[in-house]
Amino acid sequence: MDHVHGSPASEEEFTKKNLRRFRRSHENRVQIREFHRSEEAQNGADWEWWFHSGTRGFGMRVQAKRMKRGGSYQLKYTVQGRLQSELLVEDAQASGCLPAYVFYNHRNWTPYSPGHAIFDCPHGFGEQAHYGCTIVSAHTVRAAILDRTLGPRFARQQSMPWHTILCDESDRTQDDLGDTHAVVNFMHRTGLNHLAWAEASVALRAERSELDAGKGGKRPSASGDYDEASAVDTPAALVDSPASPSGISRRLALRDANDQPLPELPERVVAMIAGRDVQPPDPRLMMSVVIDLAT
Repeated sequence: MDHVHGSPASEEEFTKKNLRRFRRSHENRVQIREFHRSEEAQNGADWEWWFHSGTRGFGMRVQAKRMKRGGSYQLKYTVQGRLQSELLVEDAQASGCLPAYVFYNHRNWTPYSPGHAIFDCPHGFGEQAHYGCTIVSAHTVRAAILDRTLGPRFARQQSMPWHTILCDESDRTQDDLGDTHAVVNFMHRTGLNHLAWAEASVALRAERSELDAGKGGKRPSASGDYDEASAVDTPAALVDSPASPSGISRRLALRDANDQPLPELPERVVAMIAGRDVQPPDPRLMMSVVIDLAT
């Protein structure tokens, strides 16, 4: 309705409203620390989520994107000539977090694939409203930006309701923190595979283009006309078999491959839990949210 009336709320408005609602509903388990940011740093709704039990836990660095009226998102947003998604990944790594996007959606999107059907959870029946806030790995968003054949629609379809991080239908064989970490790690590894697939797909497309240019023109289809789809399709093997991403994505993947217990929380997070004043790790951070998952 805000789109219809020409005054849609910003990502920051949605973020503050939702996270403050978390705090009101679970005041004994949720702490929020808001930070003042300069105008130059206000490029979206950046926040950190820290999930912990005692002094151990893990963090996510989150960028929020509001769905536009037509159902897309402004994923190619740049900050001083650099993609916001790349800055998010760098900031996440520097602050010891996993990078993620939260999408604020409206009702013109109903997931249609079997893997993204509206589903129930132990707390109640599933409903479309659960897709108002969905979350996805930042690497999935990077894949959607890199490969133009994917686009925002791919990132949207790969996202999941954010309550699934903390709520699962499966039998609980671990503590709450372990379950939550497993879900987030799975999302992160899936994103790295999406990015690797996109990198391979773009490289293959460029190779085909060079071959076509060397042959003096476009490849004809069986009917004799140029078949654009055949020039850009991705072999099934690239989708089915995981590939190793490069650069910063590879370093993150190798780190996750180590089966290590959850690390100690950074000192600044411990200080925030204790109620002491803390400084944000970088100027783009709007707030930190700490959730206690101790059983």
